[in-house]
Order: sequence, then structure tokens, then C-alpha cells
Amino acid sequence: MAVISPFAAIRYPRKQQSTLAAPPYDVLSGEDKARLLAREGHNIVAVDLPHIPPKHAGPDAVYEEAGTTLRAWLASGVLQRDAAPAFYAYQQTYTHGPTTYRRRGFFCRVRLEAFGPGGTIHPHEQTFSGPKEDRLKLMRATHANLSPVFGLYDDPSNDVTDLLFEAVGLTPALAQAELPSQDGKSLVLSELWAVTDAAVIADIEKMMAEKHLYIADGHHRYTTCLNYRKEVADAREGGLDPDDAANQCMFVLIALQDPGLIIMPTHRVVAAASLKDFYMEAFKEAAEKLGQIVETKFRGDSLGQLERELPGYGPHAIGVYDPVEDAAVVFRPANDDPLGGFAEDPALAGKSAAWRQLDVAILQHLVFERIVTPAFGSPEAPMAWAFPHDAHEVAALCRSGEYRVGFLLQPTPLAAVRDLCNANELMPQKSTFFYPKLATGMVINPLL
Repeated sequence: MAVISPFAAIRYPRKQQSTLAAPPYDVLSGEDKARLLAREGHNIVAVDLPHIPPKHAGPDAVYEEAGTTLRAWLASGVLQRDAAPAFYAYQQTYTHGPTTYRRRGFFCRVRLEAFGPGGTIHPHEQTFSGPKEDRLKLMRATHANLSPVFGLYDDPSNDVTDLLFEAVGLTPALAQAELPSQDGKSLVLSELWAVTDAAVIADIEKMMAEKHLYIADGHHRYTTCLNYRKEVADAREGGLDPDDAANQCMFVLIALQDPGLIIMPTHRVVAAASLKDFYMEAFKEAAEKLGQIVETKFRGDSLGQLERELPGYGPHAIGVYDPVEDAAVVFRPANDDPLGGFAEDPALAGKSAAWRQLDVAILQHLVFERIVTPAFGSPEAPMAWAFPHDAHEVAALCRSGEYRVGFLLQPTPLAAVRDLCNANELMPQKSTFFYPKLATGMVINPLL
């Protein structure tokens, strides 16, 4: 069972936090950090991003400095700890295309458990070791969760979120922050309320007890919490109490059925150095052995329209953009189970039918491995990709000359994330993009 609990958070006491909160550390550069700190020296990046580049472990001294900064801000009142435990209702208002969405969830602590069969907390993507080492060094120095894990749960009627926001009522938000969206084209408004009513808290804990939790974003943060818990437990005689703060991890939990929850695709562009003599006519000829090529009217400047219309071409339809010809086609696999005929492939051995339906898996194991690499792979360089989220970025990267061809994917269905998690199967990396990102710094979970 999933065990969640309220907590007394560390927070900035100001209501307006647009200059204090920040995007997640792993999407920021050194220039981003400098710009945020130039605007406000107490921005959370001073603590949460001690080393550049992100996701790479730095020297011990930078993490020690981050811990010293956090303690100094607490001593001076820049940050304060709330008096009472709470679930923190959290709403993000954002636009995507012509539509405005409101995504609702809540901050809470979740009792840690190891991944595996029989568990109720599930990863959905593979992870790297570098980011875990970086985050563990920071957690040791700060004794805090500075940014949340983004978790999902099944709630077809949205009962949990509705109860929380009924408790909030018309109360003004405790804190709000407007941060740029990841593409920089709009602002995302984050708003926060503290729900301290004991009866509401008890009801929420009971409603969540039988649910499974699916990690949408923050796999490295969760794994880091597991590693931190082990270190703390090993250092204490008699082990660790289940309710100890070190046995918990800060989450933002959002229902899979929340009307403001959308999932976006992660596209691929292939490095020019990885390909030899690639041109569209040759690709079409190679691809037609395993599927159908559909000609389109779309060019680089209209790839956004192709991205929106791609589902209309059928399941697993993939857009292919050639910047040299400034033209796009759509590749449709020959059948509804494009990878089902390659059972002898060791990379596909044991993969479920649901996993074989993932467009990212079809792109990798059908398009790249059976079309692109045999026909155009360069013997001098391994296959290398970048992972843009926006169709216009696909066009820009391809037109830069560094990347030779772009592939546009349809979004991974939310139901696939849940079903594969329940089956304890991991998706390939960069399978999903949950938009927008959660804000960092509005809520901090102390581990002491």
C-alpha cells in the first residue's frame, strides 16, 4: 500500500515567488543559473544547482556550500518552516496551443519502498548513475528534498483532488510563482495552499492507501532518496523507524485523469556525423520494405501542423523530415504489431505486447535498426541523437547542419505508462514528456 503523510514544509514566507522559485535543476544551464541569481540572490538555484553542468557530480565543497547557504537562509528568515503539517494543494495554469489548462495535485511525503514486483511505487524509465551521485551529495549536505518527484495515480473521478481543493475553497493562495515554460513561449503560473484540517488529511491518507504510484518525472530523485535512507539506516543502531523523515520522499501527486494533465512526445533528430549518404528517396525505398510512405505537403515551417495531425495517419505513424529537401513524409508500419515479427532479436526478447506498441520502441527497433542504420549508418561514428520536444525545434536542429534528419513521434498514451509500470516493465529513455515541469523551491521537505 502507498503510505503518504503531511509534513511541515520549509518555504519562502513571501507570497510572490516568481523571482525565488525556479525550473527543475536538470533543465538549467550555467547561464540560466546566473540570470536567476542576478535577478534575486536568494533564488533556490543557489542551493539546488551547486554544480554546473547539471546531472554531473561536482566536488564536495560545492555541496557543502549549498548546505551552509540553506541553513543560513533558515537562520535569517529568508526561509521558514511551517508550524503545522499539511498537504500542500498545488495548481499550475498553462497554455498549450490555443488551450488553457489547470493541472491540480498536491505535495506530500511518500514512504519509500524499493522498486520491484509486489510494490506500489513504480518507475517507468531507465536512469543514469551520474545524476544520482550529484543528488545524493546534495541531499547529504542539505538534509532536505529540494524538489519533488512527480507522481501519478489512478483516480477516475478525481475524488482526492476534488476533496483537497474543496478544503481550499476560495482561500487566496499562500504562494504563487510565474515561471517561463520550457520552450520559453509562455508563462506557467504555480499556486500553493496548505491544507491542515486533520479530518481532510485523514480522508486523503485513507483514499490513497490502496493506490499505486507511478513516477512520471524524478526517477533519479527517488532513487537518491533510497540511497540516502540506506546511509542513514546503516549509521543508526536499531535501524530506521518507518515514520522517520529519512524514510520519506517528497512527491507532487497528480491523478492520471486530471483534465490538466497532458503528455507530449519526445522527438528524435539524428546527428549528421552518424549517417552516410542519407537522402529522402533512398530512405523511402528502404522504408517501403517494412511499411508505407505517405507523401505530405508539410515543410520545416509547418512541422508543427504535421505534429498535430500525426495521429490522423494511424497508430504508430511517424513523421520524417529532411532539411535538404525541406520536405516531410509519414512512415506507417506494415501492421499493428510492427515488432512482433522479430522475436529472435535479443533486444526484444521477453518484451510484452504492450511494450512493443510503444512508438519510441518502434522507432528504435524498426526504423533505426532495420531501416536507417543498415542503409545509411556511418562506420566512422555511432548513431547519435538529440531529443527535441517541439516540432519547430526539430526543424531548427536539422537546418543547423549538425543533424541530418528528424523523426516526429506521437505522444505515449497515459494508459501505457500505467500498464507498463504495473507489469514492472521499463520504457526506453525519453519515452515521455510531462508538460509543464513542476516548480522548484516553493516547497522543501526537511529530512531532519
